[in-house]
Amino acid sequence: MKLRTKLVALSLLTLLLPWSAWKLLQELERFLRDAQQNTLVASTRTMASAIPMEYSSRLLFLPANYVPVWELENQPALDGYANDWPGSGQGRAFVSLDGQLTVDLLAGTHDGQLFVLFDVRSAQVDEGATPGSHPGLPDDRMTLLIRSPRGLFSFTINPAAPGPLQLNSEREPSGQIEGYWQDQENGYRLELALPSTVRNTDISFQVRRTGEESSHSPSIAGPMADTARPVWISLEAGWPGLASWLNRSGLDAARTWVVDPEGWVLADSGAGAAGEGGPGTQQTTWLQRLLYRGVAATRTEISEPWPEYPVRLDGETVQRALSGEEAIRWTQDLDTAVVWNTVAVPLVLQGEVRGAVVAQSTSDGLLLVTNRALGRLLFTTLAITFGLAIGLWYFATRLSRRVQRLSAAVSQSMQDAASSEALPLRDDRDELGELARNNQKLLRAVADYNQYLETLASKLSHELKTPLAITRSSLENLSSMGLDSESRQFLERAQQGVDRQFAIVRAMSEASRLEASLAVAEWETIDLAELISRCVEGYRSVHPERNLQIRIPQEDAALKCAPDLLAQALDKLVDNAVSMSTASDEVMVGFECFGSTCEVFVRNTGSHLPEELQDRLFDSLVSLRDRPGTAPHLGLGLYIVRLVAEAHSGTVRAINLPGDQGVEFRMCIPV
Repeated sequence: MKLRTKLVALSLLTLLLPWSAWKLLQELERFLRDAQQNTLVASTRTMASAIPMEYSSRLLFLPANYVPVWELENQPALDGYANDWPGSGQGRAFVSLDGQLTVDLLAGTHDGQLFVLFDVRSAQVDEGATPGSHPGLPDDRMTLLIRSPRGLFSFTINPAAPGPLQLNSEREPSGQIEGYWQDQENGYRLELALPSTVRNTDISFQVRRTGEESSHSPSIAGPMADTARPVWISLEAGWPGLASWLNRSGLDAARTWVVDPEGWVLADSGAGAAGEGGPGTQQTTWLQRLLYRGVAATRTEISEPWPEYPVRLDGETVQRALSGEEAIRWTQDLDTAVVWNTVAVPLVLQGEVRGAVVAQSTSDGLLLVTNRALGRLLFTTLAITFGLAIGLWYFATRLSRRVQRLSAAVSQSMQDAASSEALPLRDDRDELGELARNNQKLLRAVADYNQYLETLASKLSHELKTPLAITRSSLENLSSMGLDSESRQFLERAQQGVDRQFAIVRAMSEASRLEASLAVAEWETIDLAELISRCVEGYRSVHPERNLQIRIPQEDAALKCAPDLLAQALDKLVDNAVSMSTASDEVMVGFECFGSTCEVFVRNTGSHLPEELQDRLFDSLVSLRDRPGTAPHLGLGLYIVRLVAEAHSGTVRAINLPGDQGVEFRMCIPV
């Protein structure tokens, strides 16, 4: 992995900043939530313990059977529809003994007029009934009793067809009701205006439904199921005084209810108690809602909002409070992400739970504060993260380029023996500058050592000539004396060693003379094919036992060069190929032209170059020959080839042939 990639990967650690900001924001949201929750709980406890005596007494003496009567904002239209009734579907339910018939009762008042809504549902829909028809209508009957200070009224409702109703009392001639009978898929709805006010009014009713088969007994639902002893249902008017007290005593951002032991709402502080025009009216974007859901995580349940005017509260929170335990619940609307904190505190009177105080606050303010903090934190941390990542990437890029420049300069100096003074970054004061200066010292030492090796041959050949001559003359004089056979054997070995030393000195002298002759070599334009052909013919005469092949192109190849030096370099390459192979191997000599370059090659089979020494083959005094031979090898032959190539502004290289088929040496010379 490159340095730049490593630093860019390291910059990913800066993502810990937005992660820590996210965690901090969750802690902030939890702190705000706990603060709001504690405030709401404390306020609800206070109200539960400070209910005025008037209303606590009424709670103690609530009727056994009653229906709350709601103050309706608008007079309901007698049309059989429940869209103008608050709390539709939340009325008190009466179920027949066989479970086949259910009646829900709602009561409301407007301008002193009393209204009731009966929702009658059958467990089974009559077979064969078509939309708009009601085959069993003649058998559906309701008996309604009203007891008030004005008298006792009795009505029997059994219309021949759905539609408006206008009935007179059977017991009190002054009693008259108006209403509407509206069929539904599994029953009907009956909406009535009663001839009474709420105060001291009780009702009782009976709903009878007879099935199509006469063998089935009718289903009867309602408190008058036993006609001998009717059960009266008290109509309990709302407690506006308590509602006003709740509105004044509660929190501005909370809505409060007082419920009886069955969950019926007795007093409501009003929908406006949550602060009209306050936080609840703020608009949030889908992104804010999404982020807040992520912050709130699993601590908030997704739930449907309560009705605007609930008639009965029977959720888990209220039930726990009615059982004597404080309850807290956080819920959230899926569409708007508005959060509600619902708190229910039991209302204990004379040692018994007589109801509960339920408070609910909306947390739009919490949502907006959290989103605002989230936006700032995330923007800041992400900006810092991107800034650090860009800074690290820039630093890594600059550092990588400096290292590449230094590496390229060192490689160039090693290949071309360039001056170490050309290294970049030598004047920088950081670690790379120190590295460049150390490389400069190393390259200078390597250059001095190479220069020493290159001149070693000439120095040794000059110094060894005189002692070798003395040794040779002494051995010749000794051979003229009479020696026994054993002594003469040792003498011959000494003479062979001296001869080998003389061959070494001649090779070193040859390299020295070649270095000196490079400057005075004669240059001329020759036909390269003719030169190589003559040389190969000479090699064949010297090595008649070897398989020497030649491959040259048909077209002429004119080359301006020093013919003697080029022939000498070719001699060294062929000698190297012959010595590194056997008589059964093939040696091929030839050349190829590519545009402005001619490449002279010598390849042989039967040998292989170690990969780690291919770059040092053409240095002075480097040899890879591990087979004993008659001629000494100091590693000067390929060094001479390199000198000849450099004298022609060319290069030389050695490669292993594919499939381990042999070795090839190529000398590239510009045309």
